[in-house]
Amino acid sequence: MNKLDAFNLDFLPDDPGGIYLVGGTVRDLLAGHPPSDIDLVVAGDMVHAAGRIAEKTGGSIINLGRKGFKVTRVASPEATVDITPLGHPSIESNLQQRDFTINAMAYNVKERRLVDCTGGRADMQRKIVRMVSPAAFENDPARLVRAYRLAASLHFSIAAGTEAAIARHRHLVRSVAGERVWAELGRILGVADSTPIIMRMAASRLLTAVFPELRPAIGCTQNRHHPFDVFDHSLRVYGTLETVLSDVGTRFPQLARIAGNTHLSGRAAMLKYAALLHDVGKPATRQADNKGLVRFPGHAAKSAAIARGISRRLKLSNWQRHVSDAVIRHHIRPLFLYLASENGSLGPKGTVRFFNRCGDLTLSIIVHAMADIMAKGQHMQARDNGFIKFCDDLLDAYIDYKERQASVPPLISGNDLISVFGLSPSPRFKHILNLVNERRLSGELATRDQALKWIEARLSESGGRWPEDRKKAAGSQIQKPYTPHANA
Repeated sequence: MNKLDAFNLDFLPDDPGGIYLVGGTVRDLLAGHPPSDIDLVVAGDMVHAAGRIAEKTGGSIINLGRKGFKVTRVASPEATVDITPLGHPSIESNLQQRDFTINAMAYNVKERRLVDCTGGRADMQRKIVRMVSPAAFENDPARLVRAYRLAASLHFSIAAGTEAAIARHRHLVRSVAGERVWAELGRILGVADSTPIIMRMAASRLLTAVFPELRPAIGCTQNRHHPFDVFDHSLRVYGTLETVLSDVGTRFPQLARIAGNTHLSGRAAMLKYAALLHDVGKPATRQADNKGLVRFPGHAAKSAAIARGISRRLKLSNWQRHVSDAVIRHHIRPLFLYLASENGSLGPKGTVRFFNRCGDLTLSIIVHAMADIMAKGQHMQARDNGFIKFCDDLLDAYIDYKERQASVPPLISGNDLISVFGLSPSPRFKHILNLVNERRLSGELATRDQALKWIEARLSESGGRWPEDRKKAAGSQIQKPYTPHANA
């Protein structure tokens, strides 16, 4: 008995004539994997078949169709079944309209027979993604990205003729809705070893069709520390980051001390997305002096701004946008900290300020920065090794920071600013409390009295007004001078 014959079909109508298992369901069963959902094609009454399946499974019937394309879903606790009409004179002609041969197989339920008119089973055995016909990408350009998604998730290669067709039709991806592109691309990024697939996408130039903003990075040379152009460097960062993320537990054993260590693996897809785009703003900010020294002032902020536009186009969620924006915007900050530590100007407050600014994404940003430096050249230089050692120490400092943050309550609250200093509630409260918290976590302030005296000194120096508010207060109502309340 083969794997298809062994599949439990009790959920189907008693007379399954004209009903076929199709697409990914057949592919997964032949591969020995339980299908995540079940795809059916029905030659007869689709509504009747859906009703019988709903009765047997206790499921609900949902109409997912759109104009010109009928889909009925039966959702039950046991399975999700998607049903489409045959829509062609035969099942073979239906399969001929599908995307790839491994998805163009059907199983005739009544006859218990595999229908394979495109060579899908042979391609599965050879582990190849092959288009059913040259018209596959014209009929639905989302298949351009789907080919690579299937290759990534199944660990298949793409047939040479299919990849050549992708290269020829890559411009069609611009006509695909952003969310459909992201549905495929996001799943590629979610595969732990997707670097070879991303490299193939770059080679076929589909990657720059999806991200046209990356085209100026091709040939954009950098400084003497970067032998690769911006585009190749970004691909190398992607691969290096993926390698680091694949062995987080071994590479960063200290992360076991904090509960947030799982954030890295949970954010892997978005960190890789950020790696691809982290320097997308470099071509627009490139400057070269008369000695040939190349600089990219403000490139992190420019890259973040460009990436935000891409994220909107692809319809990323708010959370996905937040993660990618923060990593791209702050990816160079660990290097600034390292340079400050080398010249002796980095103090505990500077480190804590970085942790506060980056919040729960601190680990992600440090790990990205490490991958960025590790991917600069073929071999690590002494300066680069020094930076990696600094990042390891920075991770230790962050873990210590998180442990102290969790174990020691804040020294003061907004109520203290009101009751002790008579300040009126305002957005400035958060800034004041953050400054106090920075000094608590850096060891400068240890008690409530010390915190209050530090605020009192700042206010006294500024005539009762918080220093940063003085310029803003020009022309506005004058605040009463600070006088400590009796309960200070």
